[in-house]
Amino acid sequence: MKRNAILEAEPAGDPLQAGRRVSRLRWLMLLLALAMLAGCALDGLALPWLLVGQALATLALVNLVLSRLPGWGVKAESALRLGLLFDVLVLTELLAFSGGAANPLASLYLPPVLFAALLSPGWFAWLLALLSVTAYGLLFEWHLDWPLNGGNAAYAFNLHLSGMWLSFALSALLIAGFVSRLARQLRHQGDALAQARETQLRDEQLLAVGMQAAGAAHSLSTPLNTMTLLVDELLGERHGDEALRQDLLLMRAQLGSCRSALARLKHGSEPSPGPQPLFAALAERLEGWRSLRPDLRLDWRAPDGDDPPVRLDTAFWPALFNLINNAAEAGGGAVEVTARLDGRTLSLDIVNRRGCLSGAQLARAGLAPLESAKPAGLGLGMLLSHATLARLGGTLSLDNRADGGVRARIELPLALEEDA
Repeated sequence: MKRNAILEAEPAGDPLQAGRRVSRLRWLMLLLALAMLAGCALDGLALPWLLVGQALATLALVNLVLSRLPGWGVKAESALRLGLLFDVLVLTELLAFSGGAANPLASLYLPPVLFAALLSPGWFAWLLALLSVTAYGLLFEWHLDWPLNGGNAAYAFNLHLSGMWLSFALSALLIAGFVSRLARQLRHQGDALAQARETQLRDEQLLAVGMQAAGAAHSLSTPLNTMTLLVDELLGERHGDEALRQDLLLMRAQLGSCRSALARLKHGSEPSPGPQPLFAALAERLEGWRSLRPDLRLDWRAPDGDDPPVRLDTAFWPALFNLINNAAEAGGGAVEVTARLDGRTLSLDIVNRRGCLSGAQLARAGLAPLESAKPAGLGLGMLLSHATLARLGGTLSLDNRADGGVRARIELPLALEEDA
Protein backbone atom coordinates (compact mmCIF):
# COMPACT_ATOMS: atom_id res chain seq x y z
CA MET A 1 0.00 0.00 0.00
CA LYS A 2 2.79 2.42 0.85
CA ARG A 3 4.72 1.45 -2.23
CA ASN A 4 1.70 2.43 -4.30
CA ALA A 5 1.75 5.85 -2.64
CA ILE A 6 5.27 6.35 -3.95
CA LEU A 7 4.36 5.24 -7.44
CA GLU A 8 1.33 7.51 -7.52
CA ALA A 9 3.21 10.52 -6.17
CA GLU A 10 4.49 12.96 -8.77
CA PRO A 11 8.30 12.78 -8.86
CA ALA A 12 9.96 16.05 -8.04
CA GLY A 13 12.19 15.86 -11.11
CA ASP A 14 9.71 14.36 -13.63
CA PRO A 15 10.67 16.08 -16.92
CA LEU A 16 7.20 15.73 -18.45
CA GLN A 17 5.37 17.36 -15.53
CA ALA A 18 8.12 19.95 -15.12
CA GLY A 19 7.95 20.80 -18.82
CA ARG A 20 4.22 21.38 -18.60
CA ARG A 21 4.62 23.71 -15.64
CA VAL A 22 7.38 25.66 -17.38
CA SER A 23 5.21 25.87 -20.51
CA ARG A 24 2.36 27.39 -18.49
CA LEU A 25 4.78 29.86 -16.93
CA ARG A 26 6.04 30.75 -20.41
CA TRP A 27 2.50 31.58 -21.58
CA LEU A 28 2.03 33.70 -18.47
CA MET A 29 5.26 35.59 -19.17
CA LEU A 30 4.23 36.17 -22.80
CA LEU A 31 0.93 37.67 -21.67
CA LEU A 32 2.75 39.85 -19.18
CA ALA A 33 5.19 40.97 -21.92
CA LEU A 34 2.28 41.95 -24.16
CA ALA A 35 0.77 43.97 -21.31
CA MET A 36 4.11 45.72 -20.75
CA LEU A 37 4.43 46.51 -24.47
CA ALA A 38 0.93 47.97 -24.45
CA GLY A 39 1.92 50.19 -21.52
CA CYS A 40 5.09 51.27 -23.34
CA ALA A 41 3.08 52.16 -26.44
CA LEU A 42 0.65 54.25 -24.41
CA ASP A 43 3.60 55.97 -22.73
CA GLY A 44 5.11 56.91 -26.08
CA LEU A 45 8.31 54.85 -25.88
CA ALA A 46 10.11 54.42 -29.20
CA LEU A 47 10.67 50.66 -29.53
CA PRO A 48 11.36 48.62 -32.69
CA TRP A 49 7.87 47.16 -32.55
CA LEU A 50 8.30 44.82 -35.50
CA LEU A 51 11.47 43.22 -34.08
CA VAL A 52 10.01 42.94 -30.59
CA GLY A 53 6.79 41.42 -31.96
CA GLN A 54 8.82 38.93 -34.01
CA ALA A 55 10.73 37.80 -30.89
CA LEU A 56 7.56 37.26 -28.87
CA ALA A 57 5.86 35.47 -31.77
CA THR A 58 8.88 33.18 -32.09
CA LEU A 59 8.69 32.25 -28.40
CA ALA A 60 4.93 31.60 -28.65
CA LEU A 61 5.47 29.35 -31.68
CA VAL A 62 8.27 27.49 -29.90
CA ASN A 63 6.03 26.92 -26.86
CA LEU A 64 3.30 25.47 -29.07
CA VAL A 65 5.74 23.11 -30.75
CA LEU A 66 7.35 22.06 -27.46
CA SER A 67 4.03 20.86 -26.05
CA ARG A 68 3.73 18.44 -28.97
CA LEU A 69 7.28 17.10 -29.02
CA PRO A 70 6.72 14.27 -26.44
CA GLY A 71 3.90 12.96 -28.65
CA TRP A 72 6.31 12.90 -31.60
CA GLY A 73 8.76 10.67 -29.78
CA VAL A 74 11.07 13.38 -28.43
CA LYS A 75 12.15 12.84 -24.82
CA ALA A 76 10.43 15.11 -22.33
CA GLU A 77 13.78 16.21 -20.87
CA SER A 78 15.05 17.19 -24.33
CA ALA A 79 11.91 19.27 -24.90
CA LEU A 80 12.38 20.92 -21.50
CA ARG A 81 15.99 21.79 -22.28
CA LEU A 82 15.09 23.14 -25.73
CA GLY A 83 12.43 25.39 -24.18
CA LEU A 84 14.83 26.83 -21.61
CA LEU A 85 17.41 27.41 -24.34
CA PHE A 86 14.87 29.39 -26.40
CA ASP A 87 13.90 31.38 -23.31
CA VAL A 88 17.48 32.62 -23.02
CA LEU A 89 17.82 33.30 -26.76
CA VAL A 90 14.53 35.21 -27.06
CA LEU A 91 15.27 37.19 -23.89
CA THR A 92 18.65 38.12 -25.37
CA GLU A 93 16.93 39.26 -28.56
CA LEU A 94 14.41 41.40 -26.67
CA LEU A 95 17.13 42.99 -24.56
CA ALA A 96 19.23 43.72 -27.66
CA PHE A 97 16.27 45.65 -29.12
CA SER A 98 15.70 47.68 -25.94
CA GLY A 99 18.93 48.96 -24.45
CA GLY A 100 21.00 45.78 -23.99
CA ALA A 101 22.67 45.40 -20.61
CA ALA A 102 21.17 48.74 -19.51
CA ASN A 103 17.70 47.19 -19.61
CA PRO A 104 16.77 46.28 -16.02
CA LEU A 105 14.92 43.19 -17.25
CA ALA A 106 18.32 41.56 -17.85
CA SER A 107 18.02 39.89 -14.43
CA LEU A 108 15.35 37.66 -15.98
CA TYR A 109 18.25 35.50 -17.14
CA LEU A 110 18.18 34.02 -13.62
CA PRO A 111 14.87 32.05 -13.68
CA PRO A 112 15.76 29.88 -16.74
CA VAL A 113 19.14 29.08 -15.19
CA LEU A 114 17.47 28.21 -11.88
CA PHE A 115 14.91 25.96 -13.59
CA ALA A 116 17.70 24.21 -15.48
CA ALA A 117 19.62 23.62 -12.24
CA LEU A 118 16.51 22.21 -10.52
CA LEU A 119 14.96 20.22 -13.36
CA SER A 120 17.93 19.19 -15.48
CA PRO A 121 21.01 19.35 -13.27
CA GLY A 122 24.38 18.56 -14.75
CA TRP A 123 26.07 19.68 -17.93
CA PHE A 124 22.97 21.40 -19.37
CA ALA A 125 22.54 23.66 -16.32
CA TRP A 126 26.18 24.73 -16.61
CA LEU A 127 25.83 25.22 -20.37
CA LEU A 128 22.75 27.43 -19.94
CA ALA A 129 24.47 29.42 -17.18
CA LEU A 130 27.54 30.04 -19.36
CA LEU A 131 25.32 30.93 -22.33
CA SER A 132 23.40 33.45 -20.21
CA VAL A 133 26.59 35.03 -18.85
CA THR A 134 28.03 35.28 -22.36
CA ALA A 135 24.84 36.77 -23.82
CA TYR A 136 24.64 39.30 -21.00
CA GLY A 137 28.24 40.33 -21.66
CA LEU A 138 27.68 40.70 -25.40
CA LEU A 139 24.73 43.00 -24.74
CA PHE A 140 27.16 45.62 -23.45
CA GLU A 141 28.41 46.09 -27.02
CA TRP A 142 25.68 44.96 -29.41
CA HIS A 143 22.27 46.50 -28.70
CA LEU A 144 19.90 49.24 -29.77
CA ASP A 145 19.76 52.38 -27.66
CA TRP A 146 17.66 52.49 -24.51
CA PRO A 147 14.38 54.22 -25.41
CA LEU A 148 14.23 57.81 -24.15
CA ASN A 149 11.39 60.25 -24.02
CA GLY A 150 12.81 63.32 -25.78
CA GLY A 151 16.19 62.93 -24.08
CA ASN A 152 14.64 63.31 -20.60
CA ALA A 153 17.30 61.76 -18.33
CA ALA A 154 15.08 61.86 -15.23
CA TYR A 155 12.36 60.00 -17.08
CA ALA A 156 14.87 57.40 -18.31
CA PHE A 157 16.17 56.89 -14.77
CA ASN A 158 12.66 56.48 -13.32
CA LEU A 159 11.84 54.02 -16.10
CA HIS A 160 15.00 52.09 -15.26
CA LEU A 161 14.08 51.95 -11.57
CA SER A 162 10.55 50.75 -12.40
CA GLY A 163 12.02 48.08 -14.63
CA MET A 164 14.38 46.95 -11.87
CA TRP A 165 11.46 46.59 -9.46
CA LEU A 166 9.41 44.67 -12.02
CA SER A 167 12.34 42.38 -12.84
CA PHE A 168 12.95 41.65 -9.18
CA ALA A 169 9.25 41.01 -8.51
CA LEU A 170 8.98 38.56 -11.42
CA SER A 171 12.16 36.71 -10.46
CA ALA A 172 11.15 36.52 -6.77
CA LEU A 173 7.64 35.24 -7.54
CA LEU A 174 8.82 32.68 -10.07
CA ILE A 175 11.59 31.39 -7.82
CA ALA A 176 9.43 31.29 -4.68
CA GLY A 177 6.53 29.56 -6.43
CA PHE A 178 8.59 27.01 -8.32
CA VAL A 179 11.07 26.17 -5.58
CA SER A 180 8.29 25.94 -2.96
CA ARG A 181 6.39 23.48 -5.11
CA LEU A 182 9.48 21.35 -5.63
CA ALA A 183 10.27 21.46 -1.92
CA ARG A 184 6.75 20.23 -1.07
CA GLN A 185 7.06 17.39 -3.56
CA LEU A 186 10.44 16.39 -2.16
CA ARG A 187 9.06 16.45 1.38
CA HIS A 188 6.05 14.32 0.41
CA GLN A 189 8.29 11.93 -1.48
CA GLY A 190 10.56 11.69 1.55
CA ASP A 191 7.56 10.86 3.77
CA ALA A 192 6.43 8.18 1.32
CA LEU A 193 9.92 6.68 1.25
CA ALA A 194 10.04 6.61 5.05
CA GLN A 195 6.69 4.80 5.14
CA ALA A 196 7.92 2.39 2.46
CA ARG A 197 10.98 1.58 4.55
CA GLU A 198 8.72 0.80 7.51
CA THR A 199 6.58 -1.44 5.30
CA GLN A 200 9.63 -3.19 3.92
CA LEU A 201 10.94 -3.81 7.43
CA ARG A 202 7.58 -5.25 8.45
CA ASP A 203 7.44 -7.42 5.32
CA GLU A 204 10.91 -8.80 6.05
CA GLN A 205 9.85 -9.63 9.58
CA LEU A 206 6.68 -11.30 8.30
CA LEU A 207 8.71 -13.34 5.82
CA ALA A 208 10.90 -14.58 8.66
CA VAL A 209 7.77 -15.40 10.69
CA GLY A 210 6.29 -17.26 7.70
CA MET A 211 9.39 -19.40 7.31
CA GLN A 212 9.37 -20.22 11.01
CA ALA A 213 5.64 -21.00 10.84
CA ALA A 214 6.17 -23.42 7.95
CA GLY A 215 8.81 -25.24 9.95
CA ALA A 216 6.62 -25.29 13.04
CA ALA A 217 3.67 -26.65 11.05
CA HIS A 218 5.80 -29.50 9.76
CA SER A 219 7.05 -30.28 13.27
CA LEU A 220 3.62 -30.12 14.95
CA SER A 221 1.69 -32.40 12.64
CA THR A 222 3.05 -35.63 14.18
CA PRO A 223 2.49 -34.62 17.85
CA LEU A 224 -1.04 -33.47 17.02
CA ASN A 225 -1.89 -36.80 15.41
CA THR A 226 -0.42 -38.67 18.38
CA MET A 227 -2.41 -36.59 20.87
CA THR A 228 -5.60 -37.08 18.85
CA LEU A 229 -5.15 -40.86 18.96
CA LEU A 230 -4.51 -40.74 22.70
CA VAL A 231 -7.64 -38.64 23.30
CA ASP A 232 -9.73 -41.09 21.23
CA GLU A 233 -8.34 -44.03 23.23
CA LEU A 234 -9.06 -42.28 26.52
CA LEU A 235 -12.61 -41.52 25.40
CA GLY A 236 -13.11 -45.22 24.67
CA GLU A 237 -11.58 -46.38 27.96
CA ARG A 238 -13.02 -43.77 30.37
CA HIS A 239 -16.57 -43.50 29.07
CA GLY A 240 -17.89 -43.85 32.60
CA ASP A 241 -16.22 -40.69 33.92
CA GLU A 242 -18.47 -37.89 32.64
CA ALA A 243 -16.30 -35.00 33.90
CA LEU A 244 -13.21 -36.46 32.24
CA ARG A 245 -15.21 -37.19 29.10
CA GLN A 246 -16.21 -33.50 28.77
CA ASP A 247 -12.59 -32.45 29.17
CA LEU A 248 -11.47 -34.96 26.55
CA LEU A 249 -14.14 -33.79 24.12
CA LEU A 250 -12.96 -30.22 24.57
CA MET A 251 -9.37 -31.35 24.03
CA ARG A 252 -10.36 -33.19 20.85
CA ALA A 253 -12.13 -30.06 19.55
CA GLN A 254 -9.05 -27.98 20.29
CA LEU A 255 -6.80 -30.50 18.53
CA GLY A 256 -9.16 -30.47 15.54
CA SER A 257 -8.91 -26.69 15.40
CA CYS A 258 -5.11 -26.95 15.45
CA ARG A 259 -5.15 -29.49 12.61
CA SER A 260 -7.43 -27.22 10.56
CA ALA A 261 -5.13 -24.26 11.13
CA LEU A 262 -2.12 -26.29 10.01
CA ALA A 263 -4.00 -27.47 6.93
CA ARG A 264 -4.85 -23.89 6.00
CA LEU A 265 -1.23 -22.91 6.50
CA LYS A 266 -0.11 -25.76 4.27
CA HIS A 267 -2.49 -24.87 1.44
CA GLY A 268 -1.97 -21.13 1.72
CA SER A 269 -5.51 -20.12 2.76
CA GLU A 270 -8.94 -21.44 3.47
CA PRO A 271 -11.60 -21.43 0.71
CA SER A 272 -13.13 -18.03 0.15
CA PRO A 273 -16.84 -18.09 1.03
CA GLY A 274 -19.48 -16.28 -0.99
CA PRO A 275 -21.24 -13.13 0.16
CA GLN A 276 -22.59 -13.37 3.70
CA PRO A 277 -24.59 -11.03 5.93
CA LEU A 278 -21.90 -8.98 7.61
CA PHE A 279 -22.96 -8.97 11.25
CA ALA A 280 -24.33 -12.54 11.10
CA ALA A 281 -20.94 -13.74 9.81
CA LEU A 282 -19.17 -11.86 12.60
CA ALA A 283 -21.51 -13.32 15.21
CA GLU A 284 -21.01 -16.85 13.85
CA ARG A 285 -17.22 -16.58 13.91
CA LEU A 286 -17.24 -15.08 17.38
CA GLU A 287 -19.47 -17.89 18.61
CA GLY A 288 -16.93 -20.36 17.24
CA TRP A 289 -14.22 -18.50 19.13
CA ARG A 290 -16.28 -18.77 22.34
CA SER A 291 -16.47 -22.53 21.95
CA LEU A 292 -12.68 -22.73 21.64
CA ARG A 293 -12.02 -20.34 24.54
CA PRO A 294 -14.64 -21.25 27.17
CA ASP A 295 -12.42 -19.79 29.88
CA LEU A 296 -12.80 -16.29 28.43
CA ARG A 297 -15.84 -14.01 28.32
CA LEU A 298 -16.77 -12.09 25.15
CA ASP A 299 -19.42 -9.37 24.98
CA TRP A 300 -20.55 -8.94 21.35
CA ARG A 301 -22.59 -5.91 20.26
CA ALA A 302 -23.93 -5.49 16.76
CA PRO A 303 -26.04 -2.58 15.48
CA ASP A 304 -29.74 -2.93 14.84
CA GLY A 305 -31.13 -2.65 11.35
CA ASP A 306 -29.93 -3.93 7.99
CA ASP A 307 -27.28 -6.61 7.67
CA PRO A 308 -25.81 -6.12 4.17
CA PRO A 309 -24.18 -9.07 2.37
CA VAL A 310 -20.42 -8.66 1.90
CA ARG A 311 -17.39 -10.70 0.88
CA LEU A 312 -14.79 -10.68 3.65
CA ASP A 313 -11.28 -11.78 2.76
CA THR A 314 -10.31 -14.93 4.63
CA ALA A 315 -7.15 -13.19 5.84
CA PHE A 316 -9.33 -10.82 7.88
CA TRP A 317 -10.38 -13.44 10.41
CA PRO A 318 -6.93 -14.38 11.78
CA ALA A 319 -6.14 -10.66 12.08
CA LEU A 320 -9.36 -10.09 14.03
CA PHE A 321 -8.90 -13.04 16.38
CA ASN A 322 -5.28 -12.14 17.08
CA LEU A 323 -6.57 -8.84 18.46
CA ILE A 324 -9.43 -10.47 20.37
CA ASN A 325 -7.13 -13.03 21.97
CA ASN A 326 -4.65 -10.34 22.90
CA ALA A 327 -7.38 -8.12 24.39
CA ALA A 328 -9.00 -11.00 26.30
CA GLU A 329 -5.75 -12.10 27.90
CA ALA A 330 -4.75 -8.52 28.68
CA GLY A 331 -8.20 -7.76 30.08
CA GLY A 332 -8.27 -10.53 32.64
CA GLY A 333 -10.40 -12.91 30.58
CA ALA A 334 -13.03 -10.43 29.35
CA VAL A 335 -13.27 -8.54 26.07
CA GLU A 336 -15.92 -6.40 24.36
CA VAL A 337 -16.38 -6.28 20.58
CA THR A 338 -18.61 -3.60 19.07
CA ALA A 339 -19.35 -3.33 15.35
CA ARG A 340 -20.92 -0.66 13.20
CA LEU A 341 -21.10 0.16 9.52
CA ASP A 342 -20.29 3.73 8.45
CA GLY A 343 -21.26 3.89 4.80
CA ARG A 344 -19.02 1.26 3.22
CA THR A 345 -16.53 1.08 6.09
CA LEU A 346 -16.71 -1.55 8.81
CA SER A 347 -15.63 -0.23 12.23
CA LEU A 348 -14.82 -2.70 14.98
CA ASP A 349 -13.88 -1.69 18.53
CA ILE A 350 -12.12 -4.36 20.59
CA VAL A 351 -11.95 -3.26 24.23
CA ASN A 352 -10.40 -4.71 27.35
CA ARG A 353 -10.96 -2.88 30.63
CA ARG A 354 -7.60 -3.55 32.26
CA GLY A 355 -4.04 -2.53 31.59
CA CYS A 356 -2.49 0.46 29.92
CA LEU A 357 -0.04 0.83 27.04
CA SER A 358 3.05 3.00 27.27
CA GLY A 359 3.77 5.71 24.74
CA ALA A 360 6.51 3.57 23.18
CA GLN A 361 4.11 0.62 22.77
CA LEU A 362 1.47 2.82 21.16
CA ALA A 363 4.04 4.29 18.76
CA ARG A 364 5.53 0.94 17.72
CA ALA A 365 2.42 -1.23 17.80
CA GLY A 366 2.23 -3.15 14.55
CA LEU A 367 5.57 -1.89 13.24
CA ALA A 368 7.77 -4.41 15.05
CA PRO A 369 7.21 -7.39 17.36
CA LEU A 370 7.40 -6.27 20.97
CA GLU A 371 8.00 -8.14 24.16
CA SER A 372 4.62 -9.33 25.42
CA ALA A 373 4.11 -8.63 29.12
CA LYS A 374 0.44 -9.00 29.93
CA PRO A 375 -1.79 -7.19 30.72
CA ALA A 376 -0.36 -4.56 28.40
CA GLY A 377 1.55 -6.81 26.03
CA LEU A 378 1.77 -6.35 22.29
CA GLY A 379 3.69 -9.13 20.58
CA LEU A 380 3.81 -10.83 17.22
CA GLY A 381 0.02 -11.05 16.88
CA MET A 382 -0.28 -7.27 16.71
CA LEU A 383 2.37 -7.13 13.97
CA LEU A 384 0.55 -9.76 11.91
CA SER A 385 -2.83 -8.07 12.36
CA HIS A 386 -1.45 -4.67 11.44
CA ALA A 387 0.19 -6.00 8.27
CA THR A 388 -2.89 -7.99 7.20
CA LEU A 389 -5.29 -5.08 7.66
CA ALA A 390 -2.94 -2.74 5.79
CA ARG A 391 -2.86 -5.20 2.88
CA LEU A 392 -6.67 -5.28 2.86
CA GLY A 393 -6.81 -1.47 2.74
CA GLY A 394 -7.84 -1.07 6.37
CA THR A 395 -6.31 0.59 9.40
CA LEU A 396 -5.64 -0.41 12.99
CA SER A 397 -5.31 2.11 15.81
CA LEU A 398 -4.77 1.70 19.54
CA ASP A 399 -5.49 4.06 22.40
CA ASN A 400 -5.78 3.94 26.17
CA ARG A 401 -9.28 4.36 27.58
CA ALA A 402 -9.88 7.14 30.09
CA ASP A 403 -11.50 4.74 32.57
CA GLY A 404 -8.83 2.06 32.15
CA GLY A 405 -8.02 -0.53 29.56
CA VAL A 406 -7.13 -0.39 25.89
CA ARG A 407 -9.21 -0.03 22.76
CA ALA A 408 -8.15 -1.42 19.38
CA ARG A 409 -10.13 0.03 16.47
CA ILE A 410 -10.30 -1.65 13.06
CA GLU A 411 -11.59 0.30 10.07
CA LEU A 412 -11.97 -1.81 6.95
CA PRO A 413 -13.44 -0.67 3.61
CA LEU A 414 -15.98 -3.16 2.26
CA ALA A 415 -17.24 -4.00 -1.19
CA LEU A 416 -20.96 -4.43 -0.58
CA GLU A 417 -22.62 -7.11 -2.65
CA GLU A 418 -25.07 -4.56 -4.04
CA ASP A 419 -22.11 -2.77 -5.69
CA ALA A 420 -21.01 -5.88 -7.59
